[in-house]
Amino acid sequence: MLFTCRGELQPIEFRHLECEDVTEATVQMKTVPFREVGPSFNMVLRRNKMANHDLFKDACRQPKVLNPDKKRADKNKFTNVLGEKKGKVFI
Repeated sequence: MLFTCRGELQPIEFRHLECEDVTEATVQMKTVPFREVGPSFNMVLRRNKMANHDLFKDACRQPKVLNPDKKRADKNKFTNVLGEKKGKVFI
């Protein structure tokens, strides 16, 4: 898979290539024979508008843990298959 992005106004190119025989000699001569085998397409960026500051801030916000103290307290507790609560004690 080859992905090429040349510039801001140029299209983004996707190519699916295959190479059968790669030898050290062809690599040194820089003549590796590629063959196009799959889907190829170009994409053009049509919209480059940034969101306003408030919307961008809301989108980047990380959710807070509802009760971090309770989460820390339940860290070493677990329930087995029979529904019994068990906990690990470190000494």
